Amino acid sequence: MMLTATPTPLPVATASGPEFLGVPLAVWAFGVSLLSFLIALSALCWQVTKHFLDGGRVKVYLNTAILYPEYMIATNRSGKHALKNEHPAEEVTRRGKALELAQLVVENPGRTAVTIYSPGLQFSGHGKKNHTVVPRMFETDGTFGPDEAITDTVVRLEPYARVTFLLDYWSSVPGLMKKAPKGYVDIRGRVSVAGRTNRPQRSSYRKRWRIRRGMYTAIEGSPDFTPLAVLWREMYIRLPKHDDELDVHPSHESLPTRRYAAGFLLDRAMSRFEERPEREELTEVLHELAKADGDKFPHFGLHLWEGYAALDRMEGHLTPWTDGLFTAAHSKKTSVQGNATDGDDKSRPKVESSDES
Repeated sequence: MMLTATPTPLPVATASGPEFLGVPLAVWAFGVSLLSFLIALSALCWQVTKHFLDGGRVKVYLNTAILYPEYMIATNRSGKHALKNEHPAEEVTRRGKALELAQLVVENPGRTAVTIYSPGLQFSGHGKKNHTVVPRMFETDGTFGPDEAITDTVVRLEPYARVTFLLDYWSSVPGLMKKAPKGYVDIRGRVSVAGRTNRPQRSSYRKRWRIRRGMYTAIEGSPDFTPLAVLWREMYIRLPKHDDELDVHPSHESLPTRRYAAGFLLDRAMSRFEERPEREELTEVLHELAKADGDKFPHFGLHLWEGYAALDRMEGHLTPWTDGLFTAAHSKKTSVQGNATDGDDKSRPKVESSDES
């Protein structure tokens, strides 16, 4: 007789703790702890991010602009290297009364004041990785609102403040373009921030300006310039302002030629020639007129040397010599009217009078 053992069933394990909605409370506690950890981590990340956002940082923008000294500023705020071919662009290309410049805008969006220095332009594509230039700067006279420009190279920016600089970038392009292996250079605005790393803050890479060999203006259609406009620009940027403090002793009895007089002086001197004269000839006439206006020690040799170099670079994009000259046009008009009067006198029949007694 064989005996078989019947296995005794083991007791079924039951939950060792209370449940909520069918889920053990231990699982709920783990979930709450995990959620708390994520919230704390997010708060920490936000505090670190806010610290950097509120700290010393700046935003840089680069715009094309036209400065009509003591009158107006026209700006293309899109950041593109383009200007419409209309007023006031005509003051740049024809009349020689306005300058085509780069407007560098620096803003402080944080809650901490920052100190910026060395505002300028960064060039690339000319054979060097980074080439920073601080070109000639222009300032306005306090009547241009948010576009008021200064020439300081070290500026303290309060929270949510901005500052504007006007830079003569075209004077730097010819020299750099000679070394550009690809035939173009890229331009971005840049500025350094004190207390930060040596890496400067720059304007948008996507909105960088690409200047190709042969370009001479940002005005749409690349219009021709009058020789008056080209020479005026080179003279204006090198002459002293009307409020510059110069050593003018009463015994000198001399009135140095200022920027505001450059256009009138050039117009009169250039109107003496029907075609482009030699540089020495025009210099001699300028000195003669300046001395007649009270400047006993005029020196325009360097001004015209740079001006004639600019004329040579723009060959093929210039109007006739007398185009835009007011004095030449007025003299020609007066001459035509005089000839017409003489012709009328000759064609008018003579009237003989006789006395009858």
